[in-house]
Amino acid sequence: MNTKSGSISRRNLLRAAAWAPVFWSVKGAFAQALTTTPALTIGPYYPNRMPLDLDNDLLLINDSITPSVGDIMWLGGRVLDASGNPVRGAVVEIWQADNNGAYINTNSPVTNREPNFQGYGKFETASDGRYIFRTVKPGIYPGRTRHVHYQIKTPGRGELVTQCHFEGEALNSSDMVLNGISNAAQKASVIRPIESIDTSAIGEKRVTFDIVMGITPEEAPSGTLPVISSRSGVVNAASFQPGATPGAWLSIHGFRLSNSTRTWNAGDIVGGKLPTSLDGVRVTINGRDAYVYYVSPNQLNVQAPADSLSGTVQVVVTNSNGTSAATSVSLQSVLPGFFRLTQDYVLATDTRGGYVAPVNIASGTTSLPARPGDIVTLWGTGFGPTNPAYTAGEVLNGAAPLQNPVKIRIGQATATVQYAALASVGVYQFNLVVPDLPNGDYPVTAEVAGIRSGPTGRFRIQR
Repeated sequence: MNTKSGSISRRNLLRAAAWAPVFWSVKGAFAQALTTTPALTIGPYYPNRMPLDLDNDLLLINDSITPSVGDIMWLGGRVLDASGNPVRGAVVEIWQADNNGAYINTNSPVTNREPNFQGYGKFETASDGRYIFRTVKPGIYPGRTRHVHYQIKTPGRGELVTQCHFEGEALNSSDMVLNGISNAAQKASVIRPIESIDTSAIGEKRVTFDIVMGITPEEAPSGTLPVISSRSGVVNAASFQPGATPGAWLSIHGFRLSNSTRTWNAGDIVGGKLPTSLDGVRVTINGRDAYVYYVSPNQLNVQAPADSLSGTVQVVVTNSNGTSAATSVSLQSVLPGFFRLTQDYVLATDTRGGYVAPVNIASGTTSLPARPGDIVTLWGTGFGPTNPAYTAGEVLNGAAPLQNPVKIRIGQATATVQYAALASVGVYQFNLVVPDLPNGDYPVTAEVAGIRSGPTGRFRIQR
Protein backbone atom coordinates (compact mmCIF):
# COMPACT_ATOMS: atom_id res chain seq x y z
CA MET A 1 0.00 0.00 0.00
CA ASN A 2 1.33 3.46 -0.80
CA THR A 3 1.58 6.21 1.80
CA LYS A 4 -1.17 8.31 0.27
CA SER A 5 -3.69 5.46 0.42
CA GLY A 6 -2.79 4.75 4.02
CA SER A 7 -3.18 8.35 5.13
CA ILE A 8 -6.62 8.59 3.56
CA SER A 9 -7.73 5.45 5.36
CA ARG A 10 -6.47 6.64 8.74
CA ARG A 11 -8.15 10.00 8.26
CA ASN A 12 -11.41 8.23 7.50
CA LEU A 13 -11.00 6.17 10.66
CA LEU A 14 -11.06 9.36 12.69
CA ARG A 15 -14.27 10.27 10.90
CA ALA A 16 -15.62 6.77 11.53
CA ALA A 17 -14.81 7.08 15.22
CA ALA A 18 -17.65 9.54 15.49
CA TRP A 19 -19.93 6.63 14.62
CA ALA A 20 -18.86 4.63 17.67
CA PRO A 21 -22.07 5.46 19.55
CA VAL A 22 -24.04 4.15 16.55
CA PHE A 23 -22.47 0.73 16.24
CA TRP A 24 -21.50 0.19 19.89
CA SER A 25 -24.27 1.70 22.00
CA VAL A 26 -27.56 0.30 23.19
CA LYS A 27 -30.46 1.59 21.14
CA GLY A 28 -33.38 3.40 22.76
CA ALA A 29 -36.81 1.97 23.39
CA PHE A 30 -40.11 2.72 21.72
CA ALA A 31 -43.03 4.05 23.73
CA GLN A 32 -46.06 2.48 22.10
CA ALA A 33 -47.47 -1.01 22.59
CA LEU A 34 -47.29 -3.13 19.43
CA THR A 35 -49.27 -5.97 17.90
CA THR A 36 -47.66 -9.21 19.02
CA THR A 37 -46.63 -11.68 16.32
CA PRO A 38 -48.92 -14.74 16.36
CA ALA A 39 -47.61 -18.21 17.14
CA LEU A 40 -48.00 -20.52 14.14
CA THR A 41 -47.33 -24.19 13.57
CA ILE A 42 -43.74 -25.38 13.34
CA GLY A 43 -44.88 -27.58 10.45
CA PRO A 44 -43.68 -31.05 9.53
CA TYR A 45 -40.51 -30.03 7.71
CA TYR A 46 -38.15 -28.57 10.32
CA PRO A 47 -34.74 -29.89 9.16
CA ASN A 48 -34.12 -33.45 10.27
CA ARG A 49 -30.71 -33.32 8.63
CA MET A 50 -28.95 -30.01 9.22
CA PRO A 51 -26.91 -28.45 6.40
CA LEU A 52 -23.13 -28.26 6.65
CA ASP A 53 -23.42 -24.49 7.11
CA LEU A 54 -25.73 -22.78 9.62
CA ASP A 55 -25.03 -19.09 9.00
CA ASN A 56 -27.41 -16.39 7.75
CA ASP A 57 -26.41 -16.54 4.07
CA LEU A 58 -28.55 -19.37 2.68
CA LEU A 59 -27.33 -18.90 -0.89
CA LEU A 60 -23.89 -20.37 -0.24
CA ILE A 61 -22.81 -23.44 1.71
CA ASN A 62 -19.46 -22.98 3.46
CA ASP A 63 -16.78 -21.95 0.93
CA SER A 64 -18.71 -22.93 -2.19
CA ILE A 65 -18.57 -20.39 -5.00
CA THR A 66 -21.75 -21.75 -6.62
CA PRO A 67 -24.82 -19.90 -5.33
CA SER A 68 -28.28 -21.37 -5.08
CA VAL A 69 -30.77 -20.90 -7.89
CA GLY A 70 -33.72 -18.57 -7.29
CA ASP A 71 -34.86 -14.99 -6.81
CA ILE A 72 -32.49 -13.46 -4.24
CA MET A 73 -34.28 -12.01 -1.22
CA TRP A 74 -32.91 -10.12 1.80
CA LEU A 75 -35.11 -11.00 4.77
CA GLY A 76 -34.60 -8.94 7.90
CA GLY A 77 -36.08 -6.84 10.65
CA ARG A 78 -36.07 -6.51 14.43
CA VAL A 79 -37.03 -8.68 17.37
CA LEU A 80 -38.95 -6.52 19.87
CA ASP A 81 -40.72 -7.02 23.17
CA ALA A 82 -44.35 -6.06 23.70
CA SER A 83 -43.41 -2.44 24.44
CA GLY A 84 -41.26 -2.07 21.34
CA ASN A 85 -37.88 -2.43 23.06
CA PRO A 86 -35.22 -4.29 21.03
CA VAL A 87 -34.49 -7.80 22.29
CA ARG A 88 -30.75 -8.47 22.38
CA GLY A 89 -29.37 -11.99 22.29
CA ALA A 90 -32.43 -13.53 20.60
CA VAL A 91 -31.54 -16.47 18.36
CA VAL A 92 -33.55 -16.27 15.14
CA GLU A 93 -33.81 -19.48 13.11
CA ILE A 94 -35.41 -19.72 9.70
CA TRP A 95 -36.06 -22.67 7.41
CA GLN A 96 -37.91 -22.76 4.12
CA ALA A 97 -38.50 -24.47 0.81
CA ASP A 98 -35.98 -23.85 -1.95
CA ASN A 99 -36.79 -22.43 -5.37
CA ASN A 100 -38.32 -25.79 -6.33
CA GLY A 101 -40.48 -26.07 -3.21
CA ALA A 102 -38.26 -28.68 -1.49
CA TYR A 103 -37.14 -28.68 2.17
CA ILE A 104 -33.99 -30.17 3.70
CA ASN A 105 -36.14 -32.81 5.31
CA THR A 106 -36.39 -36.45 4.29
CA ASN A 107 -40.20 -36.17 4.26
CA SER A 108 -40.31 -33.14 1.95
CA PRO A 109 -43.26 -33.52 -0.47
CA VAL A 110 -41.05 -32.11 -3.24
CA THR A 111 -37.87 -34.14 -3.68
CA ASN A 112 -35.82 -32.39 -6.39
CA ARG A 113 -33.97 -30.27 -3.85
CA GLU A 114 -31.56 -27.54 -5.01
CA PRO A 115 -28.17 -28.91 -3.80
CA ASN A 116 -26.59 -25.47 -3.35
CA PHE A 117 -29.37 -24.06 -1.16
CA GLN A 118 -28.65 -24.11 2.58
CA GLY A 119 -32.33 -24.27 3.53
CA TYR A 120 -31.79 -23.25 7.16
CA GLY A 121 -29.96 -20.45 8.92
CA LYS A 122 -29.69 -18.67 12.24
CA PHE A 123 -28.72 -15.24 13.51
CA GLU A 124 -28.26 -13.78 16.99
CA THR A 125 -29.56 -10.25 17.52
CA ALA A 126 -27.38 -7.48 18.92
CA SER A 127 -28.42 -4.54 21.11
CA ASP A 128 -30.66 -3.07 18.40
CA GLY A 129 -32.63 -6.32 18.04
CA ARG A 130 -31.87 -6.58 14.33
CA TYR A 131 -31.48 -9.75 12.29
CA ILE A 132 -30.84 -10.32 8.58
CA PHE A 133 -30.76 -13.28 6.18
CA ARG A 134 -29.90 -13.60 2.51
CA THR A 135 -32.02 -16.27 0.92
CA VAL A 136 -34.26 -16.98 -2.10
CA LYS A 137 -37.96 -16.49 -2.56
CA PRO A 138 -39.42 -19.80 -1.35
CA GLY A 139 -41.04 -22.11 -3.87
CA ILE A 140 -44.52 -23.56 -3.55
CA TYR A 141 -45.33 -27.10 -2.49
CA PRO A 142 -48.79 -28.75 -2.38
CA GLY A 143 -51.20 -27.37 0.20
CA ARG A 144 -49.48 -24.10 1.20
CA THR A 145 -48.83 -20.58 0.04
CA ARG A 146 -45.26 -19.22 -0.01
CA HIS A 147 -43.83 -18.77 3.49
CA VAL A 148 -40.71 -18.84 5.64
CA HIS A 149 -40.70 -20.58 9.02
CA TYR A 150 -39.27 -18.80 12.07
CA GLN A 151 -38.29 -19.90 15.55
CA ILE A 152 -37.11 -17.18 17.94
CA LYS A 153 -35.53 -18.07 21.26
CA THR A 154 -35.02 -15.22 23.72
CA PRO A 155 -32.58 -15.28 26.65
CA GLY A 156 -34.48 -16.60 29.62
CA ARG A 157 -37.85 -15.32 28.36
CA GLY A 158 -39.33 -18.05 26.21
CA GLU A 159 -39.60 -18.65 22.49
CA LEU A 160 -41.93 -18.13 19.55
CA VAL A 161 -42.58 -20.21 16.44
CA THR A 162 -44.19 -18.28 13.59
CA GLN A 163 -44.14 -17.78 9.81
CA CYS A 164 -43.63 -14.93 7.35
CA HIS A 165 -45.96 -14.75 4.33
CA PHE A 166 -45.92 -12.42 1.33
CA GLU A 167 -48.33 -9.89 -0.12
CA GLY A 168 -49.94 -10.57 -3.48
CA GLU A 169 -49.76 -14.37 -3.38
CA ALA A 170 -52.86 -15.96 -4.94
CA LEU A 171 -52.79 -18.87 -2.48
CA ASN A 172 -52.93 -16.59 0.58
CA SER A 173 -56.74 -16.59 0.45
CA SER A 174 -56.98 -20.38 0.77
CA ASP A 175 -54.01 -21.11 3.07
CA MET A 176 -55.35 -22.82 6.20
CA VAL A 177 -52.46 -21.77 8.45
CA LEU A 178 -52.61 -18.10 7.45
CA ASN A 179 -56.41 -17.92 7.59
CA GLY A 180 -56.44 -19.68 10.93
CA ILE A 181 -55.23 -16.41 12.53
CA SER A 182 -58.44 -14.96 13.95
CA ASN A 183 -57.04 -11.57 14.98
CA ALA A 184 -57.00 -9.30 11.91
CA ALA A 185 -54.08 -7.16 13.11
CA GLN A 186 -51.97 -10.21 13.88
CA LYS A 187 -52.79 -11.76 10.51
CA ALA A 188 -51.79 -8.56 8.72
CA SER A 189 -48.52 -8.44 10.66
CA VAL A 190 -47.24 -11.69 9.11
CA ILE A 191 -48.08 -10.80 5.49
CA ARG A 192 -45.20 -8.67 4.26
CA PRO A 193 -44.56 -6.82 0.98
CA ILE A 194 -41.70 -7.91 -1.27
CA GLU A 195 -39.89 -4.76 -2.38
CA SER A 196 -37.48 -4.40 -5.28
CA ILE A 197 -33.98 -3.10 -4.56
CA ASP A 198 -33.76 -0.39 -7.21
CA THR A 199 -29.99 -0.44 -7.36
CA SER A 200 -29.73 -4.19 -7.93
CA ALA A 201 -28.85 -5.22 -11.46
CA ILE A 202 -29.70 -8.84 -10.64
CA GLY A 203 -33.25 -8.22 -9.41
CA GLU A 204 -32.74 -8.68 -5.67
CA LYS A 205 -35.74 -8.18 -3.39
CA ARG A 206 -36.13 -7.02 0.21
CA VAL A 207 -38.64 -8.10 2.88
CA THR A 208 -38.87 -6.45 6.31
CA PHE A 209 -40.47 -8.56 9.03
CA ASP A 210 -40.42 -7.20 12.58
CA ILE A 211 -41.21 -9.82 15.21
CA VAL A 212 -42.94 -8.66 18.38
CA MET A 213 -42.57 -11.16 21.21
CA GLY A 214 -45.30 -11.32 23.83
CA ILE A 215 -42.84 -10.56 26.60
CA THR A 216 -42.48 -7.60 28.90
CA PRO A 217 -39.33 -5.46 29.03
CA GLU A 218 -36.44 -7.23 30.71
CA GLU A 219 -36.08 -6.34 34.37
CA ALA A 220 -32.75 -5.97 36.14
CA PRO A 221 -31.98 -8.83 38.52
CA SER A 222 -32.42 -8.03 42.19
CA GLY A 223 -29.47 -6.86 44.27
CA THR A 224 -26.80 -4.19 43.94
CA LEU A 225 -23.87 -6.03 42.36
CA PRO A 226 -23.00 -5.73 38.67
CA VAL A 227 -24.47 -8.56 36.57
CA ILE A 228 -23.21 -9.81 33.20
CA SER A 229 -26.06 -11.04 31.00
CA SER A 230 -26.35 -14.81 31.12
CA ARG A 231 -26.70 -15.05 27.34
CA SER A 232 -24.40 -13.26 24.91
CA GLY A 233 -23.11 -11.05 27.68
CA VAL A 234 -19.61 -10.91 26.14
CA VAL A 235 -19.39 -10.53 22.36
CA ASN A 236 -17.08 -9.35 19.60
CA ALA A 237 -17.93 -5.63 19.33
CA ALA A 238 -18.06 -5.79 15.52
CA SER A 239 -19.75 -9.08 14.64
CA PHE A 240 -21.63 -9.58 17.94
CA GLN A 241 -20.48 -13.20 18.03
CA PRO A 242 -20.14 -14.59 21.56
CA GLY A 243 -16.51 -14.96 22.59
CA ALA A 244 -13.28 -13.03 23.03
CA THR A 245 -9.97 -12.60 21.21
CA PRO A 246 -6.76 -11.16 22.69
CA GLY A 247 -6.40 -7.52 21.62
CA ALA A 248 -9.90 -7.34 20.11
CA TRP A 249 -12.73 -5.00 21.03
CA LEU A 250 -15.47 -6.62 23.09
CA SER A 251 -18.90 -5.47 24.21
CA ILE A 252 -20.14 -6.62 27.62
CA HIS A 253 -23.88 -6.40 28.28
CA GLY A 254 -25.66 -6.61 31.59
CA PHE A 255 -27.05 -4.65 34.53
CA ARG A 256 -25.52 -2.18 36.99
CA LEU A 257 -22.18 -2.42 35.17
CA SER A 258 -21.37 1.23 35.85
CA ASN A 259 -22.81 4.20 37.72
CA SER A 260 -21.81 6.60 34.94
CA THR A 261 -21.70 6.80 31.15
CA ARG A 262 -18.63 7.98 29.26
CA THR A 263 -15.69 7.01 27.04
CA TRP A 264 -12.04 7.42 27.87
CA ASN A 265 -10.35 10.74 27.09
CA ALA A 266 -6.77 11.85 26.60
CA GLY A 267 -6.26 12.30 30.34
CA ASP A 268 -7.06 8.62 30.95
CA ILE A 269 -4.15 7.49 28.74
CA VAL A 270 -0.89 7.90 30.62
CA GLY A 271 2.55 7.14 29.19
CA GLY A 272 1.04 5.42 26.15
CA LYS A 273 -0.82 2.96 28.39
CA LEU A 274 -4.57 2.50 28.09
CA PRO A 275 -6.71 2.66 31.25
CA THR A 276 -7.65 -0.57 33.01
CA SER A 277 -10.25 1.30 35.05
CA LEU A 278 -12.75 4.00 34.10
CA ASP A 279 -14.84 5.68 36.80
CA GLY A 280 -14.03 2.74 39.03
CA VAL A 281 -15.15 0.10 36.51
CA ARG A 282 -12.66 -2.74 35.96
CA VAL A 283 -12.92 -5.88 33.82
CA THR A 284 -10.76 -8.99 34.03
CA ILE A 285 -10.57 -11.74 31.42
CA ASN A 286 -8.83 -14.89 32.58
CA GLY A 287 -7.58 -12.90 35.58
CA ARG A 288 -5.94 -10.23 33.39
CA ASP A 289 -7.03 -6.61 33.23
CA ALA A 290 -8.88 -5.53 30.11
CA TYR A 291 -8.59 -1.94 28.84
CA VAL A 292 -11.78 0.04 29.39
CA TYR A 293 -12.94 2.39 26.61
CA TYR A 294 -16.65 2.93 27.35
CA VAL A 295 -18.78 2.48 30.47
CA SER A 296 -22.54 2.67 31.00
CA PRO A 297 -25.03 0.91 33.27
CA ASN A 298 -25.91 -1.72 30.65
CA GLN A 299 -22.88 -1.91 28.37
CA LEU A 300 -19.09 -1.79 28.55
CA ASN A 301 -16.63 -1.72 25.64
CA VAL A 302 -13.15 -3.03 26.39
CA GLN A 303 -10.03 -4.19 24.64
CA ALA A 304 -9.23 -7.76 25.64
CA PRO A 305 -5.76 -8.23 27.20
CA ALA A 306 -2.97 -10.27 25.65
CA ASP A 307 -3.24 -13.98 26.39
CA SER A 308 -1.75 -17.13 24.88
CA LEU A 309 -4.57 -19.38 26.12
CA SER A 310 -7.35 -20.76 23.93
CA GLY A 311 -10.39 -22.21 25.62
CA THR A 312 -12.92 -21.27 28.27
CA VAL A 313 -11.99 -18.32 30.49
CA GLN A 314 -13.79 -16.25 33.11
CA VAL A 315 -14.92 -12.62 32.69
CA VAL A 316 -15.59 -10.51 35.80
CA VAL A 317 -16.77 -6.89 36.19
CA THR A 318 -15.92 -4.88 39.31
CA ASN A 319 -17.21 -1.42 40.22
CA SER A 320 -17.95 0.60 43.35
CA ASN A 321 -20.91 -1.66 44.15
CA GLY A 322 -18.81 -4.83 44.17
CA THR A 323 -17.85 -7.69 41.87
CA SER A 324 -20.05 -9.63 39.46
CA ALA A 325 -20.30 -13.38 39.27
CA ALA A 326 -17.84 -14.82 36.75
CA THR A 327 -19.14 -15.50 33.24
CA SER A 328 -17.57 -18.24 31.10
CA VAL A 329 -16.44 -17.13 27.64
CA SER A 330 -14.65 -18.89 24.80
CA LEU A 331 -11.25 -17.28 24.15
CA GLN A 332 -9.98 -17.73 20.59
CA SER A 333 -6.80 -16.51 18.93
CA VAL A 334 -8.90 -15.26 15.99
CA LEU A 335 -12.59 -14.24 15.83
CA PRO A 336 -12.86 -11.78 12.93
CA GLY A 337 -15.69 -9.33 12.43
CA PHE A 338 -16.42 -6.12 10.53
CA PHE A 339 -17.96 -3.11 12.24
CA ARG A 340 -21.36 -1.97 10.99
CA LEU A 341 -22.62 1.45 9.95
CA THR A 342 -26.41 1.17 10.07
CA GLN A 343 -29.06 -1.05 8.45
CA ASP A 344 -26.52 -3.89 8.52
CA TYR A 345 -24.12 -2.23 6.06
CA VAL A 346 -20.49 -2.88 6.91
CA LEU A 347 -18.43 0.11 8.02
CA ALA A 348 -16.47 1.01 4.89
CA THR A 349 -14.89 4.27 3.79
CA ASP A 350 -13.73 5.49 0.41
CA THR A 351 -11.17 7.85 -1.09
CA ARG A 352 -13.88 10.45 -1.69
CA GLY A 353 -14.10 11.09 2.04
CA GLY A 354 -17.37 9.33 2.81
CA TYR A 355 -18.90 6.04 3.79
CA VAL A 356 -19.73 3.21 1.40
CA ALA A 357 -23.51 2.71 1.66
CA PRO A 358 -26.71 3.85 -0.05
CA VAL A 359 -26.75 7.60 -0.76
CA ASN A 360 -26.87 9.64 2.47
CA ILE A 361 -27.94 6.64 4.54
CA ALA A 362 -28.08 8.64 7.77
CA SER A 363 -28.55 12.27 8.70
CA GLY A 364 -25.35 14.26 8.87
CA THR A 365 -23.26 11.77 6.89
CA THR A 366 -21.96 11.53 3.35
CA SER A 367 -22.37 8.08 1.85
CA LEU A 368 -22.28 6.71 -1.67
CA PRO A 369 -22.32 3.18 -3.07
CA ALA A 370 -19.04 1.72 -4.31
CA ARG A 371 -18.23 1.20 -7.96
CA PRO A 372 -16.35 -1.78 -9.40
CA GLY A 373 -12.66 -0.98 -9.31
CA ASP A 374 -12.92 1.52 -6.44
CA ILE A 375 -10.43 1.31 -3.59
CA VAL A 376 -12.33 1.12 -0.31
CA THR A 377 -11.38 0.44 3.29
CA LEU A 378 -13.21 -1.91 5.62
CA TRP A 379 -12.79 -1.77 9.41
CA GLY A 380 -12.86 -4.71 11.80
CA THR A 381 -11.56 -6.32 14.96
CA GLY A 382 -10.48 -9.77 16.11
CA PHE A 383 -8.25 -10.64 13.13
CA GLY A 384 -5.35 -11.88 15.24
CA PRO A 385 -1.62 -11.21 15.57
CA THR A 386 0.43 -8.70 13.61
CA ASN A 387 4.06 -8.60 12.46
CA PRO A 388 5.68 -6.77 14.15
CA ALA A 389 3.65 -7.75 17.17
CA TYR A 390 1.37 -5.25 18.89
CA THR A 391 0.91 -5.38 22.66
CA ALA A 392 -2.69 -4.94 23.82
CA GLY A 393 -3.16 -2.05 26.20
CA GLU A 394 -0.69 0.27 24.49
CA VAL A 395 -1.16 3.14 22.06
CA LEU A 396 -0.28 1.91 18.57
CA ASN A 397 2.85 3.50 17.08
CA GLY A 398 3.83 2.69 13.52
CA ALA A 399 2.57 0.08 11.09
CA ALA A 400 1.43 -3.35 12.28
CA PRO A 401 0.55 -5.52 9.25
CA LEU A 402 -1.61 -8.58 9.80
CA GLN A 403 0.47 -11.70 10.32
CA ASN A 404 -1.88 -14.19 8.62
CA PRO A 405 -3.25 -13.75 5.08
CA VAL A 406 -6.87 -12.64 4.95
CA LYS A 407 -9.45 -13.49 2.30
CA ILE A 408 -12.39 -11.09 1.92
CA ARG A 409 -15.40 -11.94 -0.21
CA ILE A 410 -18.03 -9.55 -1.51
CA GLY A 411 -20.81 -11.80 -2.67
CA GLN A 412 -19.18 -14.72 -4.47
CA ALA A 413 -16.20 -12.64 -5.59
CA THR A 414 -12.90 -12.65 -3.74
CA ALA A 415 -11.67 -9.07 -3.46
CA THR A 416 -8.04 -8.10 -4.01
CA VAL A 417 -6.74 -6.99 -0.61
CA GLN A 418 -4.00 -4.39 -1.07
CA TYR A 419 -3.31 -3.73 2.59
CA ALA A 420 -4.27 -5.42 5.86
CA ALA A 421 -2.98 -4.02 9.14
CA LEU A 422 -3.81 -2.82 12.60
CA ALA A 423 -4.68 0.87 12.18
CA SER A 424 -5.54 1.83 15.74
CA VAL A 425 -6.00 0.18 19.12
CA GLY A 426 -7.75 -3.10 18.32
CA VAL A 427 -9.04 -1.84 14.94
CA TYR A 428 -7.84 -3.34 11.64
CA GLN A 429 -8.07 -1.68 8.24
CA PHE A 430 -8.38 -3.53 4.96
CA ASN A 431 -7.82 -1.65 1.72
CA LEU A 432 -9.32 -3.61 -1.15
CA VAL A 433 -10.42 -3.33 -4.76
CA VAL A 434 -14.19 -3.59 -5.28
CA PRO A 435 -14.88 -6.61 -7.55
CA ASP A 436 -16.63 -6.24 -10.90
CA LEU A 437 -20.16 -7.13 -9.79
CA PRO A 438 -23.62 -5.95 -10.93
CA ASN A 439 -25.50 -3.30 -8.96
CA GLY A 440 -26.90 -4.51 -5.66
CA ASP A 441 -26.27 -5.41 -2.04
CA TYR A 442 -23.75 -8.15 -1.33
CA PRO A 443 -22.79 -10.01 1.84
CA VAL A 444 -19.25 -9.45 3.08
CA THR A 445 -17.26 -12.19 4.78
CA ALA A 446 -13.65 -12.61 5.80
CA GLU A 447 -11.48 -15.61 6.58
CA VAL A 448 -8.21 -15.57 8.48
CA ALA A 449 -6.25 -18.50 9.97
CA GLY A 450 -9.06 -20.82 8.86
CA ILE A 451 -11.75 -18.91 10.79
CA ARG A 452 -14.63 -17.19 8.98
CA SER A 453 -16.19 -13.92 10.12
CA GLY A 454 -19.53 -13.76 11.86
CA PRO A 455 -22.99 -12.76 10.59
CA THR A 456 -23.23 -11.26 7.15
CA GLY A 457 -23.08 -7.49 6.69
CA ARG A 458 -24.12 -5.76 3.46
CA PHE A 459 -22.06 -3.82 0.92
CA ARG A 460 -23.71 -1.66 -1.74
CA ILE A 461 -22.34 -1.60 -5.32
CA GLN A 462 -23.79 0.78 -7.90
CA ARG A 463 -22.14 1.65 -11.18
